[in-house]
Amino acid sequence: MPTLQFSLEPDDAAAIATIQVDGTQVAGQRLDLPRPKRVRVSVTAVGFRRYSKQIDVDGDMTLEIEMTKLQSKKKRTVAVTLGMGAIGLLAWLVRRR
Repeated sequence: MPTLQFSLEPDDAAAIATIQVDGTQVAGQRLDLPRPKRVRVSVTAVGFRRYSKQIDVDGDMTLEIEMTKLQSKKKRTVAVTLGMGAIGLLAWLVRRR
């Protein structure tokens, strides 16, 4: 049974990253596969570029991922950021009903 481990850099991206393999979220930084196969790995973290790659896993391996920080084009004020967060929270609450 092959094992795929993930090593993410930098540490601030690794702390908030969401890892998906074939569209399913991975809990932790390790995934045991039932058999060797080709998988699509996708990693997202707020403030960083999305990482996406298709790889063949035929044995135990470690995938080293370097996340690249996004460059902000404009500076947002605290009021705008809080307002956008409040709107997002409200939309989430409405969808839950």
